[in-house]
Amino acid sequence: MSSPLSKPQIIAHIQKSLNFTVFDTKWIPSSAKFVCVGNFPRGTGVLQIYEVQQGEALLIREVEKPKPIKCATFGASSLQQRHIATGDFDGNLNIWNLEVPDVPCTASRLIKK
Repeated sequence: MSSPLSKPQIIAHIQKSLNFTVFDTKWIPSSAKFVCVGNFPRGTGVLQIYEVQQGEALLIREVEKPKPIKCATFGASSLQQRHIATGDFDGNLNIWNLEVPDVPCTASRLIKK
């Protein structure tokens, strides 16, 4: 017979209400920060950067984008750069420097219309 502690568990440490639909969340490598991407009800995209401090998730930066953001990864950059690659619902791939997330470092069109 297995005990409850022998199975994988999800333990919530922090809960935060948001005013948008979250499609992806990623920890920023080598930091106590994370990024949430998604879309506002009005149809625009959002990228939010949070920092965990004393058991709270504090919003550091919010950037609104023209199109909803579906996915994100740090797999396209080094641990030192920590640039995030995002894909939006219009078929665009953008790479963002999180220090200056207003304008993408690199942008590509994935889907031709």
